[in-house]
Amino acid sequence: MKEQNDTILLIADISGFTRFMKYQSISISHSKQIAVKLLKAIMQASKPPLKVAELEGDAVFFYARANGKELSAVATQVKAQIAGLFEAFNRELGSINALRTCSCDACHQATNLQLKQVVHAGKCELEKIERFEKLFGLDVIIVHRMLKNSLPATEYLMMTRTVYDYIGDFFGILPERHNESFEGVGEIETLVFYPQQFPQELFAPTHAASSLGKKIRWRFELTKNTTKEWFGLSKLKGSFKSVPA
Repeated sequence: MKEQNDTILLIADISGFTRFMKYQSISISHSKQIAVKLLKAIMQASKPPLKVAELEGDAVFFYARANGKELSAVATQVKAQIAGLFEAFNRELGSINALRTCSCDACHQATNLQLKQVVHAGKCELEKIERFEKLFGLDVIIVHRMLKNSLPATEYLMMTRTVYDYIGDFFGILPERHNESFEGVGEIETLVFYPQQFPQELFAPTHAASSLGKKIRWRFELTKNTTKEWFGLSKLKGSFKSVPA
C-alpha cells in the first residue's frame, strides 16, 4: 500500500447535462460537441497545483496534492482558481449561445446549462495504471457523494468544513451552512457559496463573439464533427496545462 498524501479534491460538474444529452439524432451530436467545448474551457482555465484526475462525462475531477507542503497553502492556491472555472464555463457558454445559428433542441437549450463545484480535503493514494493516474481513498468517495446533495440550486460552490478550515476564508463571503447526509459516509458539515456573491474583481469582463463569420465557422464545425462522428472519426483534442501529455 502506497503512502496516502494530503490532497485537495475538486469536481466541476455541469448541471442539467443528463437532460441535455437526451436529445436525439443531430441534436445529440451537437449536445456532445457543446459539452466537449465546455469541459475543455474548464480544463484550460485550470493550472497547477490543480491536475485533472479524470473526465467523468459531465464533470472534470481535479486534485492538488500537498507533496510535503502545507495543505493550507495548496488550498489557498485552489481557492484562487474556483472563480476562474466558473468564469471560463460561463464565457464559453456565452460564446456558444452568441454564435448559435442552429435551431436543434441541443443548441437551443444550451443556455440552460450551469456549473457547480464541490471541494473537499483529505488523504488519497495515487496509483499509476498503465499511463493513467488513479486516486483511491474514502475522501475520493466523499467528494463524489457531495454532488448528490439537498440543495435546490444548480449553480453553486459547496465545500466541506475540512477544506474550509484549510482555506480560512472565502473572499469574506458569509456561507450557507448545511449538514448533508451522504450515502455510506454519514453526516458532514458543508458550506455553500454562490457565484453571484463572488467579488466582481475575480471575474474579467466577458465579450461574447457573434460576428457572422464566427457564426458560420461554428456552424461548419458542428456539421463537420457530426459527419466525422457518424463515420467513427471523431476525437477529443486539446492542450491543457493540468493534463499530463
